[in-house]
Amino acid sequence: MLCRSICVAVILANVVGCGFHLRTYSFGSSVESYAIAGRTQLSIGADLRRALTQAGLNEVPASEAALVVELLDQRRDRRSISVAGRTRAAEYETSLGVHYRIMSGAGEELAAPTWIERERVYRIDSANIVGSSEEQALLEREMLQDVVGQIVRAMDAVSRNLENSNAG
Repeated sequence: MLCRSICVAVILANVVGCGFHLRTYSFGSSVESYAIAGRTQLSIGADLRRALTQAGLNEVPASEAALVVELLDQRRDRRSISVAGRTRAAEYETSLGVHYRIMSGAGEELAAPTWIERERVYRIDSANIVGSSEEQALLEREMLQDVVGQIVRAMDAVSRNLENSNAG
């Protein structure tokens, strides 16, 4: 028991000492609100809302928002990239793409329409189909989080540009 406590203490000391901290976004003081417009029914909408709320922004109607993310399109795809015996798929590539732009509440385009795309490859284990489908679901969640993070970082950069242009 003592050995376990010492190991945990050493691990915690290493994590704290290496400078690890959870990723957060600090939007400029000029940005306190956001809106999501366009194709809001896309699956990325809920994750994007959650990330922006965690960043300390409040969701308001688009006309009142400091920043508006307009979701233009989303596409998901999965294709076989290699085969094993008896022409069964051995590996799949799954991809996620999101097309968006960032606007002001007044309708001014602050960031041009942009595609963000992520791809991952995973192997199919014919002896463990459940494990393979869980791996696919995990990879798709990770891709979605990557895309959400990139949109939030783009919004953060736009908010900093707004703050700099208002200061100058």
